[in-house]
Amino acid sequence: MYQKLKVLFMNIDIEFDASGKIIPLYKGKEITMEDSPYMIFLATTGMCSAVYVRAFFNQREMSLENVSLTQMIHYDQTTNMVGQMEVKVNLPEDFPTKYNKAIKAVVDQCPVKKHLVSPPTITVTTNFDSKVEV
Repeated sequence: MYQKLKVLFMNIDIEFDASGKIIPLYKGKEITMEDSPYMIFLATTGMCSAVYVRAFFNQREMSLENVSLTQMIHYDQTTNMVGQMEVKVNLPEDFPTKYNKAIKAVVDQCPVKKHLVSPPTITVTTNFDSKVEV
């Protein structure tokens, strides 16, 4: 018997303010430390990508006006795990198309994305470990 997957699609929007500050939003509300650590964790992929997009635009003295990112997350409610993420760079209409491949290559440099593709091993220890007998 097949079980129907319960997939939730979540979007985290990443915007730049007038000074270039990166602002992550979920359902129009800024994600901050008062929110769940998990939402902050999810937002870091888009925020890291935004750092590289901002650097790309700044190096070329291009305005960040009308530039944003949308991080689309496929969340499997059955396993409580993210199954897939897509980072979409929303570019202004006057963005030079010759830079399309370059902007995607820049976003691919994000170390947060690289760590999710090849995750580290995580070990939990306490300060009592050396005191505990096996």
